[in-house]
Amino acid sequence: MKRRHPMTWLVVWLAVALLAALLALVWVVAQRDVADTQLNRAHWAGMELGQQMCLGFRSEMERGARPAEASAQTQRGGLL
Repeated sequence: MKRRHPMTWLVVWLAVALLAALLALVWVVAQRDVADTQLNRAHWAGMELGQQMCLGFRSEMERGARPAEASAQTQRGGLL
């Protein structure tokens, strides 16, 4: 019967953990371009939703100083 070194299991466990960490790092780096695209899409969707939410918005200045002009400006739609 062949004897094994007492640290064999530790070395094997560390090798497997290192391999898993390396594969995770490769996967994250490969997904970086996809994440940028997804982030841009989410940002633009949020901007569009915010624009739709603000269609009838009037600022304090428009409400207090010029209520007649404020109603005409809200008809064109949105803040931008």
